Formats: sequence, C-alpha cells, structure tokens
Amino acid sequence: MGLDRIGRRSEYLFMVAECGSVRAAAEHMGINPSVVSRQLRELERDVGMPIMERNGRYLSLTEAGRTVVDNHMTRRQLDKELEHSLERLRHRRAGKVVVAVGEGFVESLVDSVLTRVAAQYPEVFIELLSGIYYPREPHEMVLADEVDIAITYGPETDPRLVRHTFSRGPLCALMSPRHPLASQSCVSLEALSSQKLIFLPPGSGSQMFVESLFRSEQRIVTPAYRCNLHSTARRMAIAGIGIAFMTKMAAGQDVETGKLCALPVDHPAAQDTCGNLIRRAGRRLSPAADYLWKLMTSMR
Repeated sequence: MGLDRIGRRSEYLFMVAECGSVRAAAEHMGINPSVVSRQLRELERDVGMPIMERNGRYLSLTEAGRTVVDNHMTRRQLDKELEHSLERLRHRRAGKVVVAVGEGFVESLVDSVLTRVAAQYPEVFIELLSGIYYPREPHEMVLADEVDIAITYGPETDPRLVRHTFSRGPLCALMSPRHPLASQSCVSLEALSSQKLIFLPPGSGSQMFVESLFRSEQRIVTPAYRCNLHSTARRMAIAGIGIAFMTKMAAGQDVETGKLCALPVDHPAAQDTCGNLIRRAGRRLSPAADYLWKLMTSMR
C-alpha cells in the first residue's frame, strides 16, 4: 500500500466529502472534474477497497473512505500546528533566553528591561541565574554557551567576549540611619576598618573590589559577618548590626525609603564603579536575546 500516495490524494476525497460531489469539489479546487475523478480512482486502487458509494444522486464515504478522510484531517491539523510553531520560532515568539545576573543588578534589570521584553516577546521563556545559583563564574558560562548574556561586576578583559561597560555610581557603605557614622557625607576606609563589616562571598566581583580597596591602603580587615545574598546584607545593615557595601542603585528601595543610609566610600577607585554586559564574540543571538541585549545596553 503506497501510504505517501494515499496521503497526497486524500485531499481530493476530503473535498468531495465536504462539497458533496465531484463537480462541486472540482469547482472549489479550480480544476477540471476529470482530474478529481482520476485521482479518486487511483486513490481507491491504492487503498485496495471502495472509498465511496452512491446513494441515489449522492456520494457517501465507505468505512475505508472515512478512515482516509479522518487521517487526512489529522495530518492537516498537525501540519497547521507545525507551521504555527515554526512561525513562532522564526519570530522568536517562543523559545528561551538565559541570563546570568548578579543579585545587585536584578532590580534594575527587572524594572528597566524585563518588563519591556515581556511586552515585546510575551511567549519567550526567560531564565535568570543569579548569585549562589551560578554553576560557575558568569563569564565562563557565556563562553560555554550555557547562558546567552551575563551581567558582571568589575573589569572584563577577555577578548573572546563582547563587552558593554556601564556606570553603577560610587561604592557606598550601607548602614542604619541610627549608626554613629550615618551623619557623615562620606566615609573613609580608616573609619570603616574599625567597624563591624558585612562581607559577601570572597569570589563575588563586588566583594573582590571592596577587599582591593582596603589592600590599597594596606589595611587588613576581618568581617563580623559574611553572607551570600545582597538582600541579606542589606537586612543585616538595616538591623544596625553592621555595615554592608554596594552601590546606591543596588540598595534600591531600602535607601529611597530611608531604611538605609548610603555613604560614598572616600577612595579614588570607589568614586565610580562599573558593571559589564557580556556575550560571546561570534555568537549570533536570537531575535529575543538580541532585543534584550539592546535594551540592557541602554540600562542606567
């Protein structure tokens, strides 16, 4: 049995069943009725049994004919679903974009970028990997194509990466408004070195930067606390048990609502910190990922 031939010719049987006659089907298809009749004869030969029977002036399907038409309708539906799926992928209305982002960047990313991506590409699945959920450093994941885009803190010089650097403002010491130092306009590393400090994990970009500042003044400091989330560090600072370090932008609402004071650290290197948007050089981003990249390059 030639299943491929049956599949191709079943359209003619379907149209005859829909229109009620060979002539009506031929008119609907814009072809000569003899073409339809010939295709039906060949289809019947391929099936090996009658596919239509005449009841007076009308044609009706046999059980074999109904089976062929049902199969044809199923295939048409599957073809439509395939076409629709491919069209969605072609315009990237479906798919996945993976972004590795430090916790300090999450708030501005969500507010400034993801809300617009959600409107432009509502069906795209976006996965955010942040902080402790990194299987390895963000730039390594970008190079291994495990993520499409990453946001990192501090300098990036790897020539295998396309980099967009943006300002994050001065590094600040975050403390409770009740803290004795909170009334100052800025705070020196000397003053900070005698306080209870809250550090992030040693390998994080922002923590390495903080430690480099103390080393530049040959100050050895031991933190009173260490935690792995910016949100936890802020909560501890709000409680008044220590001083955390991050930009005013990263501290977000806690500074705006007066829960925290953000004092710039008095050191030349701390006057303007930077973040980096990175992707692998030579990798062609999907339309959705490319749109996200362009929005993120305009992020402030």
